[in-house]
Amino acid sequence: MKLIPTPDQLANAAANVFDQMFRGGLADLRRTPASIIEEKPQCTVYRYLVADESRCRDLPVLLVPPLAAPTLCFDLRRGCSLAEHLLALGHPTYLLEYGEIGYADRELGLEHWVEDVLPTAIRRVSEDSGGAPVEVVGWCLGGIMALLSVAGDGSLPVNAIATVASPFDFTRVRLLAPLRPMANLTSGVVVSTL
Repeated sequence: MKLIPTPDQLANAAANVFDQMFRGGLADLRRTPASIIEEKPQCTVYRYLVADESRCRDLPVLLVPPLAAPTLCFDLRRGCSLAEHLLALGHPTYLLEYGEIGYADRELGLEHWVEDVLPTAIRRVSEDSGGAPVEVVGWCLGGIMALLSVAGDGSLPVNAIATVASPFDFTRVRLLAPLRPMANLTSGVVVSTL
């Protein structure tokens, strides 16, 4: 454990003190207010609240995170929040949260998320928005699961899907490059098992 701060740490601390004293404080990390509209195992759907409902005139947006990331990825801080931005544009904005996924859930396959969780969330958002089609924004695996859900069920009320950092071509994922020769030799069995 280092007791003497580095020059970078001192500079960051000084910037924090300056911001606290002269700029009104540090980053506002309060989450955008939301209420639960659906609650099932691995499927909690939140609707972000707005002061004036008449401003929500566009199609609803459902934010779908990957399984391994906290949902605050869409709502980092005030002034730097995708949820806040979408609300300002007039979109009723919703968030899908999976809750705690533990060891007991290890048997859940991709089909659980694609055939049950996402369709439930999409239908609930559409219902809450008066039957309007939903625009889905999926990050990473959330985007892949959203696309698979719509491909598997053409009756889902989806207007559009936007994917953010969804790795469709795994040959482009640099972190997997060292494993590719082993995958080629074993026809992918070893890498898939890992």
